[in-house]
Amino acid sequence: MDAIQWINAFIVLIGVPSIAVGLVFVGRKLEVLDSLETSCAGIKHNLKVIGDYLTRHHATFDPSELHALSPLQLTPQGRQFLEELDFDNVVAANKTDFFACIDEEHPKLKYDVETAAIKSIYTLTEKPYMQFLKVFFYNNPERSLENTAATLGVYIRDLYLAEHPEITQ
Repeated sequence: MDAIQWINAFIVLIGVPSIAVGLVFVGRKLEVLDSLETSCAGIKHNLKVIGDYLTRHHATFDPSELHALSPLQLTPQGRQFLEELDFDNVVAANKTDFFACIDEEHPKLKYDVETAAIKSIYTLTEKPYMQFLKVFFYNNPERSLENTAATLGVYIRDLYLAEHPEITQ
């Protein structure tokens, strides 16, 4: 019995402080994680602001493909351009990816949808199903992502809005 009491006392003497130190250590790590979560939220917000700015203010479009009405509308040449690229089929096959990019922005207004749709072109450019754009740009040096994204994005915007009638403004 004496040995059991000695072992029990040893465990209480060593074990309880060790558990307390372990809990403090884990608590500090959780505090660091909370701090990182706050920092990441700020970074995410800033990246969204930068992405929105670049999408809106550094995008050019071919006026023969889009009418600069309110909102932007595809022209017959713009629709023909989409058909030549076979972009409608690319979107049909990968609509969930394009719509997920828009959904990540939590759009409340049609303007938000348009910005997110144009941004989705930039975001998804590295996907295998978008490699055709790089081939197109290589073979058509007068075209670039900057002067094509708006046309493609307006097409995606229209598809998204057709499926989201709750976005009315």
